[in-house]
Amino acid sequence: MEMLSIWGEFLGGIGVIISLVFLGMQTRTANRLALASSQREQRHIWQEMMFFMAENSSEYREFLHNYDDMDPDRQTKAVMALFAMGNQLDMLIKLNADGLETDDNLRYVMDAFVGHMSTSGGNKFWNAMSKIDLYGDDVLNAVNARLNKMDVPNDDFINAAHWLKPNKNS
Repeated sequence: MEMLSIWGEFLGGIGVIISLVFLGMQTRTANRLALASSQREQRHIWQEMMFFMAENSSEYREFLHNYDDMDPDRQTKAVMALFAMGNQLDMLIKLNADGLETDDNLRYVMDAFVGHMSTSGGNKFWNAMSKIDLYGDDVLNAVNARLNKMDVPNDDFINAAHWLKPNKNS
């Protein structure tokens, strides 16, 4: 009888180990699915924002170069794209901290946002929004740290992204 008890405990322990291995595999799969879902959603949001910027490219390009002299209605169209971009960056920073976003995707969005904020108009906008703490601390700290390491305004960004140059008649 004692031998049966020992075998019962042994097999029970094996069952627990098998259950833990299975649970670990399921958790890993669930985490990978959550990461994939998060990335799909974030890329969809980014794509929608790019479509918005394309539909309002004249306003957006003018904003990056001539922020102060824009008509408020035209200025608002450009600002909405920058708000959306900053909001997405904030979300990516938080998701990345939780392991639900990859470093490379965060870097891409951070580079794009900082590039836009390094233009003459973008930087005036950024400074105005920073003064009133419009963006969250994660975005404010990350973007300000990057901007403090570069010359602003950054003509290199506009020269590399030549489609953001102003209209020829501006």
